[in-house]
Amino acid sequence: MISLPTSSKKDLIENYENKKAEIEKLQQEYSKLIPEYYVVEIEFELESKILTVPEQISINIYSFSIEDSDLTGEPIQKYTTISQNRDLLPNSEELDTVLKSLAWSRETLARIKSLLDEANCISIENGEITTIGIACSGMGVYSYKLFDKPLNQQQKETYDDRCQYIYYKDHVVLEYSSGAFGQECFERE
Repeated sequence: MISLPTSSKKDLIENYENKKAEIEKLQQEYSKLIPEYYVVEIEFELESKILTVPEQISINIYSFSIEDSDLTGEPIQKYTTISQNRDLLPNSEELDTVLKSLAWSRETLARIKSLLDEANCISIENGEITTIGIACSGMGVYSYKLFDKPLNQQQKETYDDRCQYIYYKDHVVLEYSSGAFGQECFERE
């Protein structure tokens, strides 16, 4: 039986403490590459010799506009899907087309991959909250949610349900996104 990759909350915390500077650099440098009013999620999937699956890249692109405020007076961001691209091969024309839509080159992609590798991470998504994936575990994913400033009390309550989210410190929340099967929440201590 072929086993799926594994990780844990402990791995997530250790990586953050060991790679904090690299993770913050990744967040800052990546945000500079994103066109205004866009959210771009990118994930690099490693080659699997056992499953004979080549290295692949997934890139999802969304645009957003800021609408009038809601009842609380806060502005509302309305998102539109531009493209969703899974399992792109590194040297494919399809990947080049996606990169061109962002005004990126293969060198830009290589820079993002290098920043992710330095931070020991596999994915990143910009936005109001930056989400950086560190590892897949089974069908789930362990990630960091990085806020621009320390969380207020309401955010701490929202992002500390001890299942999908664990408030870690200051502006960092740990996230576990479950997959189609396997554990649904962070493992118990």
